[in-house]
Amino acid sequence: MHSFILINALVNVEHQGDFVKLRPSILRTHGAPSRLLAIGVTAAALTACGGGDDRSTTPVKAVMACGDLAGQILGNVQVTAAAPVAAAGSVPAYCKVTGTEIGTQHDIEVRLPETWTQRFVQQGGGGFDGRIPAVGATNVALAEGAVLTANNGGHRDPTGNVLLNNEPVTRQYAHTAILTATKFGKAIAARYYGRDPSYSYYQGCSNGGRGALNAAAKYGAEFDAVIAGAPTMNLTGQIEQWTRASKLTMPSDTKLAAVAAAAIEKCDALDGVSDGIVSNWNACQFDATVDVPFSVGLTGPEATAVKSLMTDLKLANGSTIYSGFGTGQLSGFFGFLGVGHMRNVVLNDATWDPAAFDVDTYFPIISAAIDSKYSFSASPTSLADFMKRGKKVIVWHGSDDGLLSHKDTLRTWETVKAAAGEASANSKVYIPVGVNHCSGGAGADQFDLLKPLMAWVEQGVEPGTIIASKVVNNITQLTRPLCVHPTFPKYNGTGDVNSASSYTCSTS
Repeated sequence: MHSFILINALVNVEHQGDFVKLRPSILRTHGAPSRLLAIGVTAAALTACGGGDDRSTTPVKAVMACGDLAGQILGNVQVTAAAPVAAAGSVPAYCKVTGTEIGTQHDIEVRLPETWTQRFVQQGGGGFDGRIPAVGATNVALAEGAVLTANNGGHRDPTGNVLLNNEPVTRQYAHTAILTATKFGKAIAARYYGRDPSYSYYQGCSNGGRGALNAAAKYGAEFDAVIAGAPTMNLTGQIEQWTRASKLTMPSDTKLAAVAAAAIEKCDALDGVSDGIVSNWNACQFDATVDVPFSVGLTGPEATAVKSLMTDLKLANGSTIYSGFGTGQLSGFFGFLGVGHMRNVVLNDATWDPAAFDVDTYFPIISAAIDSKYSFSASPTSLADFMKRGKKVIVWHGSDDGLLSHKDTLRTWETVKAAAGEASANSKVYIPVGVNHCSGGAGADQFDLLKPLMAWVEQGVEPGTIIASKVVNNITQLTRPLCVHPTFPKYNGTGDVNSASSYTCSTS
């Protein structure tokens, strides 16, 4: 496949995870619905938990016509279009505003609901960015009356080739475009409604998850809380793993699917039921060189390649630079993304040959570009400071992610928790079982974390177990508890195996 097709497929998957696949769900804390808990919370308790201040979510209306925003310049961004959009399904009527940062190809879109609850939500993109994410028909943010802002990461090229020898655009893609979009979105909201937002949130998956962590770490004054799905807090290690994979003898997609099926066959029952989902993933000991049936036809080098990717990547000195992948089907994007970052960001050499790649040799070179020069990744200390100010972080990562390792997310998040100390209570981590990259996989991949996050920030209602669903052709196939890590959904021994009520969040 050509790289353009590959990146399109990747971005579409991520957009599904960011926009389409987030559905309203029932928030439960200690087994009780949030709406019941909220009634009994006292004002003192709300204040102690960070809620209960004088910021309002009382609905307000616009103070000007949508079309009057056209042509205006706010900061360094010019509004290129502003037009009303009719209500559709659960999405209310809104004013759609598009703008471009002057002198760049940085496009930004702001959706201003007809009735505003004084909330601001910024949405991250995916892949190499290059386009404004498309909003699904059941978008939670707009349905909740929030202003929704999204941007293209500073450029219009989803292949990432525009980053080659282009430091200004690379810096935008790394993180600076986030703040530009934030400032513009809030300025448009203030002009349209005559007031500033009361609460501000950032959400995204994959590269958008990296953006969420950067929003908290680098631009924390702008946000009350963030949702980081399948984030990359360790892009240096990720690029090492992706690029190394481009040199391995990887199986075909068909064989990779058979390898994933073999992992399910071995580890499925560890959660108490054989349902096609490896829920107790942490207890799964799978070895592709031993546990894959002979009939799959894996060659020795192919089996070794899969095993190496499911094993921690270490430098010669023994230090881990990237944790191994889980049991989900490994992606075919490794080489494209690894080599793309190496050529266009790290080395600025379009002809660089990955055959020359060596993990130990290139680790400091990658780190110098990604961490030191461009600061792609969020600092654990800065994330800890964000939480020490009482602000909230939700991290989630599918256990079957075949593109980014959920184990590496957990490993690197431990450094944040250590830096935050007691303030780490202001974060929650969820590992949706059987879910691949941002969506897909056999597991329940449709859930809403935005409304629980809002309840946590605004009402002091701490999120607990959330109900996730698997929906195919608008029909719910199964539901599962989305458990707070380190617990996982364990079958109770009785009841419908496709119903979340038959599972309990357990550590063993």
